Amino acid sequence: MIFRTFGAFLIFLGLVSMCIRRTRRREKSEIDSFWKQEDRANLTQPQDLSKLDYVDLSGVTLPFSKFQDAQLNDYEQQILSLRKEKIVNLGGLSNTDLKLQYGAANLGLLSRYDQNFILLVRTLNQWGHRLYELSHTQEATTVLELAVSVGSDIKATYELLLKIYQESGNTSGIEDLKHSAEKITTIRKDSILAMLGNA
Repeated sequence: MIFRTFGAFLIFLGLVSMCIRRTRRREKSEIDSFWKQEDRANLTQPQDLSKLDYVDLSGVTLPFSKFQDAQLNDYEQQILSLRKEKIVNLGGLSNTDLKLQYGAANLGLLSRYDQNFILLVRTLNQWGHRLYELSHTQEATTVLELAVSVGSDIKATYELLLKIYQESGNTSGIEDLKHSAEKITTIRKDSILAMLGNA
């Protein structure tokens, strides 16, 4: 009985050891693969950035200076300042991906363009919510729809737009919102789609 138990214990230890070795080999392989890709990315020559999908705010009609409110004014000024900047949605791409596609020398620029995008969609979300709080629903809709159209992945933007559409009986707007959410490239996509799926 003792030998049988000891034998089973040795088998168990062997299986555990085998699993650990297999996991370590897989982890090592993944790490080696990452560093090989990173080395290749660092050697990639700079590419032309003129064909990036820039967000163009120059021809966009937004509710500037329509209402007297300090918060609204802050959000409006932030959007106006962003009109002078280059803005690109690079969500879902890692630094390694960016270097491989556009060259390591362009990483700083691309990071700034992406930070401008994040600031844009955050500000549009805050602006839209503030307008809704002040009962300016039409203007809130305009601002939030712009955020969605440029690829925002902020769940609160979709939630408020969904609420507005539901309150007004805008079923086509809800369907458009779902189609827009399908195009999100970040990890927030699934939670947004799940939220919209219940509508």
